[in-house]
Amino acid sequence: MKMNSSKMFFLNFMIVGVMLCLCSNNWLFIWCGLELSLISFLPLMSSKLIVSSESSMKYFLIQSVSSSMLILGLMMMLTMKMNYDLIILTSILIKMGVAPFHFWLLSIVEGLSMLPMILMFTLSKIAPLMMLTFIVFSFSLIISLTLITGAILGLNQSSIRKIITYSSIFNMGLILMSIKNNFIWCYYLIFYSILLSILIYTLFSLNMFYVNQMIINEKLVSIKMAIWLTLLSMGGMPPFLGFSIKLIVIEFSINNMLSINLIVMIISSLLVMFFYLRMTYLSIMFFSVSNKWMMLNLNNLSMTLLTFNLLTLPLVLTFKLFS
Repeated sequence: MKMNSSKMFFLNFMIVGVMLCLCSNNWLFIWCGLELSLISFLPLMSSKLIVSSESSMKYFLIQSVSSSMLILGLMMMLTMKMNYDLIILTSILIKMGVAPFHFWLLSIVEGLSMLPMILMFTLSKIAPLMMLTFIVFSFSLIISLTLITGAILGLNQSSIRKIITYSSIFNMGLILMSIKNNFIWCYYLIFYSILLSILIYTLFSLNMFYVNQMIINEKLVSIKMAIWLTLLSMGGMPPFLGFSIKLIVIEFSINNMLSINLIVMIISSLLVMFFYLRMTYLSIMFFSVSNKWMMLNLNNLSMTLLTFNLLTLPLVLTFKLFS
């Protein structure tokens, strides 16, 4: 995606909107920050794709509905003193796109280019997650439903965009499990955002948008090593980075007696690992016109990702030992 001055302007204002949400001390300013980031994100969604305008309109309508519900809940909080928690919680969950409010994500993601897709799954999640930390509400049912939805519905997808979307829904469930500990969910979101950005950037660079293209694409075999490592890390294969952040959530769940959510998470993690392994298997094991020993000719990007994925887990465990 070509970054001109206009898109840099809107990207900076989107970051300002998120920072306004993080630095505000009342709900009204948080709502203003959400609206600023929404208005700034819409011009970034424009691209040469045919369904780009349709995705922008759907995103605007969904976010407008959730913002209207949020301001309604805030008015009820200030005036009628009614049970406003459920309305505010529903509006935040719609903004995040977690189950059962995830259907709008699937119709929007097919019309996104690289940068809007990264921003929607990473930067735009920060403000709603921060708002959830202020709500005293049990998320157990929502967490289980989100984990199951992201794991099961991603199994029969052939579009890599939709696989990444369901994976993002699943990982939102993991973040919601640790939402009561600010350090853990921030840590998880940061490293998950790094992994997701690397994966989306690599796939868009190679024009891989469907699973069967993992077999056909033979341009850069060394880059495929980077894709394999990132896919395994996204699935949570030890000893990669993706496993280390899941390990922290598992430990937090054990300490806080979240037994049901932990069981659902472990079972659904196996399903997520399955569809990431399927993509890796298609890329490695099927017929390839290039020699297999050519895969050992790693370039700088592959070596960097290999080191990043392998060394992070020992570093995390080392820090935990001395903390």
